[in-house]
Amino acid sequence: MRSNKVCFVTLLFLMVYIEEANAYLDPGTGSYFFQLLIATVIGGLFFFKQLWKKILHIVKKFFTKNQRDV
Repeated sequence: MRSNKVCFVTLLFLMVYIEEANAYLDPGTGSYFFQLLIATVIGGLFFFKQLWKKILHIVKKFFTKNQRDV
């Protein structure tokens, strides 16, 4: 239990302690994030399209059963 508290306090200190970062982002990084954004949008659209098709199939199946029974 004590080691968990020590780890938590250490991680908290490391997250709060801010030091100057000399980081470099190369030109390819921007295009990589742009590709991720486009892939996420297209993947989301595909997912919702498939979900919508399943919902329509269930609704059509429900109403065609009722018409046959009449």
